[in-house]
Amino acid sequence: MGITPKRKVTHSFYIGAGILTILVSLYGFSLLRVRPGLPQGIDKHTILQIDDYKIQTGRDIDFILSRKSIGDRATLVLQKGRVPEKTTGVLIPYFSQVAFPLFYLLIGLFCLLIGVVVYLLRPEELRARIFYWLALAFSSPLIISGDFASLGKSRLSYLPGILFNLLYPLAPALLLHFSLSFARPRSRWARIVIYLPAALFSLILGALFVYSGFASSIQIYRTQQFIYIFFRSYIVLYSLLSVIALAITYRRSHLRAVKAQIKWIFYGFFLGLGPFMLLYQLPQALGLNSVISEELANTLFIAIPLTFGISIVKYKLMDIELVINRSLVYSILTIFTVSIFLFSLEIFRNLFSKTFFAHESALALASAVLAAAAFNPGRKRIQLLVDKAFFRRAYDYRKAVLGFSEKAQETADPGHLIDLFLSELASSLPLGYLGAYMYFRGSDRNELMLARGKSDDLEPIAVLALGSGAVLARRNAVEVAEEIDFSRENFLEERKLEMIIPIGSGLSDYSGFLTLGKKKSGQRYSAEDMELISTLAGDLASNLERIKLQEEVICERASREKLDELNQLKTEFISTVSHELRTPMSSIQGLTELLQSGKIKDRAKQEQLFDVLACESSRLSRMLHNILDFGRIEQEVKSYEFRQAEIQPLIQEVIGLFRYDLESDGFVLRSHLPTGPVFLSVDRDAVKQALINLVDNAIKYSTDRKEIDVYLIEQGDKIKIQVKDRGMGVTLEDQNKIFEKFYRSPSASRHNPKGVGLGLKIVRHIMDAHGGSVELSSEGGEGSTFGLVFRKA
Repeated sequence: MGITPKRKVTHSFYIGAGILTILVSLYGFSLLRVRPGLPQGIDKHTILQIDDYKIQTGRDIDFILSRKSIGDRATLVLQKGRVPEKTTGVLIPYFSQVAFPLFYLLIGLFCLLIGVVVYLLRPEELRARIFYWLALAFSSPLIISGDFASLGKSRLSYLPGILFNLLYPLAPALLLHFSLSFARPRSRWARIVIYLPAALFSLILGALFVYSGFASSIQIYRTQQFIYIFFRSYIVLYSLLSVIALAITYRRSHLRAVKAQIKWIFYGFFLGLGPFMLLYQLPQALGLNSVISEELANTLFIAIPLTFGISIVKYKLMDIELVINRSLVYSILTIFTVSIFLFSLEIFRNLFSKTFFAHESALALASAVLAAAAFNPGRKRIQLLVDKAFFRRAYDYRKAVLGFSEKAQETADPGHLIDLFLSELASSLPLGYLGAYMYFRGSDRNELMLARGKSDDLEPIAVLALGSGAVLARRNAVEVAEEIDFSRENFLEERKLEMIIPIGSGLSDYSGFLTLGKKKSGQRYSAEDMELISTLAGDLASNLERIKLQEEVICERASREKLDELNQLKTEFISTVSHELRTPMSSIQGLTELLQSGKIKDRAKQEQLFDVLACESSRLSRMLHNILDFGRIEQEVKSYEFRQAEIQPLIQEVIGLFRYDLESDGFVLRSHLPTGPVFLSVDRDAVKQALINLVDNAIKYSTDRKEIDVYLIEQGDKIKIQVKDRGMGVTLEDQNKIFEKFYRSPSASRHNPKGVGLGLKIVRHIMDAHGGSVELSSEGGEGSTFGLVFRKA
């Protein structure tokens, strides 16, 4: 199926917007090279005034310098001691003092690359499209690195800043929209509510940015920076709402795939957004210095698009349960300890350094003690919560069994039932590997019906599992020993399996087994684990038997219905054929008697009646020919004689057969044939019959616009004969049905009751015999184009 024109326009817009964003972002990055900085040796924290501007915040310095160029002289008033000191200096490149932010560019381009790749791989998915815009909104401000660089140079230099203020507010809204996309679809009004604050911030911040730049007004710029206080609160709020929305969806979802995708996103939030919010943004909101640098906070953002991309494209690319293992849990706890230490150190420094004299090492020691005191009591509790969230060390046995039982009763497909069983078991008891295999018991061998898991080296496992009928396990894998066979430990160890559990050994026709790997928690299978697996496996077996019995009942019922339908079709066919044969025969008989009576003296009138007689005879002949051919097709005795034939004369011959019908009914028939001869190896009579049936249908189902075109087209290694009409057309629902025997759509029967529903069935059989095909292009009410497609020898 091709891409619709609307989708092509949307796709082009996405790609075009992405290219434009990248170009403007790279231009903004290039402007950073000409950004002026303070003279050598000047500490910006000591500056009270630059030229005529009194400094209130550090952002004032950025705005003032953006009006100047590298090499300009500036007059500065510095706070040194009790008396302010006035000095002058030459502005130097800003990034001669600060490392040139090449890593910002690399991080931004990396995030953009992930967004583009995810969109190209999944353009049809809503989450992929939202993520694409989120990647643009996230990466572009990162590459531009602010909205104040080189504004005094040219009007063009305002573009990156405008883009920065447009996309920066959109990022939190896109993040929230992305989080909500895992739940049920939201209304248009919900999307408006999500994006309205972002649009307002984009408009206000962008307008103030442009106005302050053109008016060279630091007061307006300060107003913009004041709004940034509310903007930061908006970022925190939307980020929290995103996490809450994902947590609610994770809790309510019963699909393992959705849960795994959301876990990847949580992982990205933790590694990327956590340090940024807790160690960089939060201290600023509290009036403190950030615990980590802006560069480090932005570098950690790489985790967000990477994990989001894995979540969208294929979460199984890296199993989240394997990534978040016990060793990582302890690493996470260590990171939290260090974070609390650094955060408390900063708080101590800000609270006491200005009031009391305290040595740096004393502050560090006090912070370490505080971190240990705050963290140690909750260490085991946090570990337990993580175990329960990710490893499910303590699962709800009754809930798992009842949940599977209820869902299984609503399932009528064995494959879906197996998938449901594996999903329920994996969500309750996360395993490193879990496979399920079901076999049909034949007279001489077992036939594999369903397989979920590794298929290599399966035969020896199947022979052992189906022959034994007992639970096979390694001793170190289980905590219990009752009714378990440990005699095949080497066999299991070679295949990296912990257990093999039979399924439904008492079933009459089906049998199977489970293959289990290690638990992701690293623990052995407990008695509760074995009971859960056994109970779910027993429920699976009984439901497979139920489905088998239901299928037998359905097949028997369908067979009876098919037989009744066939009898009904035969009755209708005989009735329709009798009626269809009676009509032309009555016309032929009446016209013959009229001509024999000698009552018609006028020669022209006689010729007209002879034409009508020939037309009715031709229609009767075509009908009988179709009926006889259908009988041969049903008995599989229809044969064809292939010979080299020129196609143009064959088409002209068919058109000549319909001359009277076309003239009497006011049709316009145009033929479009190539000048040079076209030859094909065909059964001439069969192709002629197929074309007659198509032209007959075009006449029969034409409406007010009585125009028919016949084309002969050479197209590569194919030759097509097309019949195009402007009639009632064929609906999409009927396009596959009209080639079935006896089928006539209700609209076609109402439009023209003539016909028995065999013409197109015979056309398809003829083309199949010729190694060709029948093409159909049509829309209801817009006419139809049927094509006979032949391959050149």
